[in-house]
Amino acid sequence: MVAGLAAALAWIRQWRENRRAWRQLAATSERELQDIGICRADVVDHGRYDKGRPHWPP
Repeated sequence: MVAGLAAALAWIRQWRENRRAWRQLAATSERELQDIGICRADVVDHGRYDKGRPHWPP
């Protein structure tokens, strides 16, 4: 039971970190996105992928 609770807490932490990263990317300028090698469509696609999903895989 303790292992299950620890796993659930780890999952929640990862989910929150992934959401935070997506929000940061969504707020990034076009120039900054270009500098890191992605475009706005990549950010939007990840946002769509994440809706209703348990986590955002890298």
